[in-house]
Amino acid sequence: PQVAILSVDGLRPDALAKADAPNMRGLALRGAYTWAARTVTPSETLPGHASMLSGEDPKVHKITWDWNDFKPEQGYIAVPTVFSVAKAAGLRTIMVVGKKKLQHLAPPGTVDSFVVTERGDADVANEAIVQAGVGFDLLFVHFPDVDYAGHAEGWMSAAYMAKVGEVDAAVGRVLAALPAQTTVILTSDHGGKDRNHGPDVSENMTVPWVVAGPKVLRRGEMTSRVRQADTAATALWALGLSLPGSCAGQVVREPFTAPAP
Repeated sequence: PQVAILSVDGLRPDALAKADAPNMRGLALRGAYTWAARTVTPSETLPGHASMLSGEDPKVHKITWDWNDFKPEQGYIAVPTVFSVAKAAGLRTIMVVGKKKLQHLAPPGTVDSFVVTERGDADVANEAIVQAGVGFDLLFVHFPDVDYAGHAEGWMSAAYMAKVGEVDAAVGRVLAALPAQTTVILTSDHGGKDRNHGPDVSENMTVPWVVAGPKVLRRGEMTSRVRQADTAATALWALGLSLPGSCAGQVVREPFTAPAP
């Protein structure tokens, strides 16, 4: 089994529904999805991704309001992540990210290849395709430009919607480069409203969550309530692994359960 987690920074589900995004919507139709997944408080990039990749809430992983930037003096996330668990099992792990601050989620020894490019989504896709070609068991790809457009012009603005269309093309290229047996989870760290995404309101807290791949038996819109922390647990489950101890994240089992005859 192989797993790829694709995170489109700042992607609102209603934007995905309205934009020219055939690749991401097509992925949803091939698998299972919800447009009502919930991210964490604070709904910021580094805390959201920390929960996405560790399965823990911010009060546990300690990456909160005051740690949402690249701060080398802060060190690294202090709880296990999908990368540390997979690496301990002898698997090959890769991160390709569009923001340097996500390096805080890759403690030394947990990621075989960490690539950061701040040249935008198209270049993130290029790097991810190269890394996928080398071979992986667990791949994480982070696309930053939709979030940047939201801050610059406003969430749901014409510029924002255009960036959703552009990242869709980048995501499509990555999907085409993945091996057929890859389980793909596509989600986001937060939504946004006006030009921000910090306050605890629905537009900021609601994110898309899509899973597709050979293990998905039940397609279509899910009835399960999905939390961002469930991403880590589900990704590891698809690899035959699990997070150590108890944590907030749980395996989203509905897509992997055959429907009743």
